[in-house]
Amino acid sequence: MMEIEKSVAWQRHQLATVERMQRDLARLTHPVIRAVGLCGVAYLASWAVVMVLGAAAEAMVIVAAVFAGALVLVAPAFALAVAVERYVRGRLEDH
Repeated sequence: MMEIEKSVAWQRHQLATVERMQRDLARLTHPVIRAVGLCGVAYLASWAVVMVLGAAAEAMVIVAAVFAGALVLVAPAFALAVAVERYVRGRLEDH
C-alpha cells in the first residue's frame, strides 16, 4: 500500500495558516476573556467590601449583583472563546 506524506513545505503552509487563524480569532476571543476576568475581579472585590463593612455596604451588594448578572450573561460567550482558543492552540501544538 502506498502512503502519501505531506511535504515539509505543505506542513509549514498549514502551520502559517493556523497561526494566522489564531491571530484573527484572538481579536474576538481575547476581549471576551478579559471582560469576564474584569467582571469576576469586580464581583469578588465588591463582596469583599460587603464582608468587611457588613450591612453598611448596601450599595456594594447592588454592585455585586450587577457584576454577577454580567458574568451569567457573558458565560456562554466566555465558554465559546475559551474552547476556540484551546482548539487553535491544540492545532498549533500538533504541528
